[in-house]
Amino acid sequence: MADTVAKGPGAGFVTTKTKFFVDPGEAQRLIDGLKQALEKLIETRDTAEEITFTGSPGKDVYSGFATLAIHKTAGSEEGGYSWANQKAQEALENTIENITKALDEYKGTDSAAADALKPKD
Repeated sequence: MADTVAKGPGAGFVTTKTKFFVDPGEAQRLIDGLKQALEKLIETRDTAEEITFTGSPGKDVYSGFATLAIHKTAGSEEGGYSWANQKAQEALENTIENITKALDEYKGTDSAAADALKPKD
């Protein structure tokens, strides 16, 4: 299961679940790729945080309003980049956890089945 965040009915956002299947032999590669994506999200979150602390490029009112808009867009309020980034991180972490659990269950079931087929002494 993978989590996704989408615009819900009305003004809010909702988290949904997407079911998918992974070849057990490829699961670790998928987990590694998701962890790399998570690292990139953390890097870009840090950049977005830097943006929220930038000052206005000019002293005119338009520069001030533009700076406020940029801060809001990069910020952590619902719909802002930092907010979306956090939701994406949570979704990736949940997906990694779900794949890891499913892989562990598969390995346990596969091992049990192999043990059941071994000749008994």
